[in-house]
Amino acid sequence: MIKQTIEDNILIAQFANAPTYSMKFETLVQIREAVKKVKEDASLKGMIFTGEGKFFCSGFDLPTFLSFKNKEDVLEFFNVEEEMLYEIFTCPKPVIAAINGHCTAGGFIVSMGCDYRIATDNPKAKMGMTETKIGMSLTIAEMELVRSGCNSERMVRDIMYNGERHSFEQVKAMGLIDEIVPEEELINTAKKKICYWWDQPLHAFSNLKYCLRYPIASQMRYRLDNENWQDTLSDLLTSPQIRGVLEMVQKMMTGGK
Repeated sequence: MIKQTIEDNILIAQFANAPTYSMKFETLVQIREAVKKVKEDASLKGMIFTGEGKFFCSGFDLPTFLSFKNKEDVLEFFNVEEEMLYEIFTCPKPVIAAINGHCTAGGFIVSMGCDYRIATDNPKAKMGMTETKIGMSLTIAEMELVRSGCNSERMVRDIMYNGERHSFEQVKAMGLIDEIVPEEELINTAKKKICYWWDQPLHAFSNLKYCLRYPIASQMRYRLDNENWQDTLSDLLTSPQIRGVLEMVQKMMTGGK
């Protein structure tokens, strides 16, 4: 779920599905609605993604994945998920990830789609992609957002193939986040960045972002509309092997329940 508040003409979207702040289908829909509101409401300057407690966002909801029975179930979720990521990436206003805690898997992907990433100085929080360790790959939009957020193909390779989680200090050194600030300054720092970018004459940010992101956005759009990515994804997520791994991970996260 997403909690939406508006402060200083900025929409704050807070992941709110405790305890791990994962993304259910409803979360995808709510994020799309929030991005649409930011795009269409002239009074809004931009958008901040954040979490609460120990988590920014742990990724997509495992019980949801385990509920998939067939291709139709998989595509009902991922057709919306891919459009959500595309819309975050192409939002004409500033979108900032204010990363308060653990940021992994789908949460990592959302942060990579943002224009700027600010994290707290929490030494225990981790960030990264662990999909390879459970036999998962990435969809078209997921991979393009990760690719955009990394500094090089080598960085994409290491993040994806190694599947490790890193401290915020480590990911800052890697170039995956832009700033580290005290927790109490996190949201205000994100607000100031949005205002600085958006309040320039004639909102030059929008056209600059369009020019910067067009090559990746156009490739993403073409591939989503023309490639058959659906069959491979549905075969993977309904396979006994992946379901077995996901069930094991779910038990680990819930203490065996």
